[in-house]
Amino acid sequence: MDAKKLFATFAILIIALGIAGFAYAHWEKIITIDGTVDTGILDLIIVSAADDDTGIDPDYDKDVADTVITIDPEDPQIAHITITNAYPSYHVYWHVTVRNVGTIPAKLKEIVIDNPNECLEVSAWDGLGEQLDPYSWWDGDPSTLYKHQADYSGYIHVLQCAEQGATYTFTIELVFWNWNEVP
Repeated sequence: MDAKKLFATFAILIIALGIAGFAYAHWEKIITIDGTVDTGILDLIIVSAADDDTGIDPDYDKDVADTVITIDPEDPQIAHITITNAYPSYHVYWHVTVRNVGTIPAKLKEIVIDNPNECLEVSAWDGLGEQLDPYSWWDGDPSTLYKHQADYSGYIHVLQCAEQGATYTFTIELVFWNWNEVP
């Protein structure tokens, strides 16, 4: 008799598992979704670059040294600065204006100064962590333009080791990251 009970229990268990499998197979539904994801574009460019050398050397009455700032045509996040005929203690400020022409907000992570000249002291001091919204978001109101572009500045000082008639060149690169990745 125990064998019959065991067999009956086994048969009921098999039937229950079959019913559960049949029910699960009918409740399962496969859903296929087709879509397109458009990611944003992080793109900032230097729109203008200048220095405060107006012909007469800053704080002097001579017109000897010359500073030229150009925007790199291949990478408009880089400015090239060339100083010619500088002398010890010559100093000048550099300025660049950057505009966010991408589609997402960006923050300035760092200003990289590539200065291989030991006779130049170059610094940058403003704007780290500052957010720039996309220019395409601008509503045309001049008072809100500051949200889409910003000015960054720095200082160049020629040290005592400067050679007469020498030309010094270096670059400044502004590194922007996605707005939510810069602490």
